[in-house]
Amino acid sequence: MPALSWAQRQPADPDRQYLAMASRLPLKRRRSIPGFLRDTLAIRRQLARADGLVGYALDAELARKTFWTFSVWQDQASLDAFAAADPHRAIIRRLRPLMEQTCFEFFQVPGSDLPLTWEQMKAPVRGQQNPGRSRQSDAMD
Repeated sequence: MPALSWAQRQPADPDRQYLAMASRLPLKRRRSIPGFLRDTLAIRRQLARADGLVGYALDAELARKTFWTFSVWQDQASLDAFAAADPHRAIIRRLRPLMEQTCFEFFQVPGSDLPLTWEQMKAPVRGQQNPGRSRQSDAMD
């Protein structure tokens, strides 16, 4: 599956700092991939109407059962509101038992740097740079 390239929801102000979130979401079993992809479509519909979203991208490494997400938000409150709303909230709850250890990185990104390349989006999660606070968990929040 090719990567879903950067989908911009609103123009980024080059003089502003935004909140970026990068994640690595590995599944335990290959048989969970079709359901995960189906859930991705529902979350993409939610993203299309999310307040405060600047843009997002998704990459799938199907052979590794691993998905990468990257999103940029105006602020923490916008990201929190999206994460707490359905269908995202319900999907995350349902996916927890199907996931290996997930990793999330949160950091500031200047609007002038957007969009990033996939190499740049994945680097914080891979530990190649430490631009902000990070969180690893055995289950997704």
